[in-house]
Amino acid sequence: MESRILSTGDMLEALRECGARRLVRVAFRRNRSTIWSLTRDATVLNLHAVFRRSPPHLVDAFALIARQRGRKTAAVRSAAESIRRWPPLDAAFRSIRSSDERAPARDGGGGERRGSRCHGTPAQRAYVRSLYDYFNQTRFEGILPDDVPLRLSARMRRRFGHMMPGRRADGERYVAEIALNIHLLRAEHAGARVDTLLHEMAHAADYLVHGGRGHGATWRAWARRVGCRPSATCKDETVLSPRGVGGTTRVPPAAPTWLTFHGLDPQAR
Repeated sequence: MESRILSTGDMLEALRECGARRLVRVAFRRNRSTIWSLTRDATVLNLHAVFRRSPPHLVDAFALIARQRGRKTAAVRSAAESIRRWPPLDAAFRSIRSSDERAPARDGGGGERRGSRCHGTPAQRAYVRSLYDYFNQTRFEGILPDDVPLRLSARMRRRFGHMMPGRRADGERYVAEIALNIHLLRAEHAGARVDTLLHEMAHAADYLVHGGRGHGATWRAWARRVGCRPSATCKDETVLSPRGVGGTTRVPPAAPTWLTFHGLDPQAR
């Protein structure tokens, strides 16, 4: 029997009945990466919209997380893992990403459609793909999938990038996407561009090989191995995309060794 669709009031009432008395509000959001979050001093629980159909065991899991205010206890980690493994969640993320990719872009005037489409030009996307392929072969021994989705975002403010992990219904881990701030393609961010891509590729390797999430010991080992800084955030406090500044269409020049790797003439540029 299919689970009934819960309103925000229904979900809040069910969670409070399970002991999550601090909660004052539940919000359902349609997004492509965030599963859940606690805000307002753990009194507001934000959930992906797919959880409107939460079965009882997921309500229990969210209630436990809310009761413990999201602290990284063994019980919260176990509850979060059971939530991540719920098959409809992965299907919902795939559907949202697919619809975002099909939607037409809006031009000019800051009228960008809310979502997470790629904001790069075809030439910029080709550049990032080639850089990914180069590092995969030269730093990761080719262990990463060739078809990991790569995206350039013009909506990131202080974030340099992210790696989105995914899990199929059979438990198989995969990389849903690697996203980079499009402003990393500016000339002044060349160092951060390489470091960020290696940082996110290290997350991908750590997740696929070890199941690691975050910046733990296995990720730090990958970071040292491939040559990016083994720290959670870039030490440069540069605001990559200050408010009022649009994206960039710049395509960085390729290094000679990279051109050779791709069978191109290093003197061509």
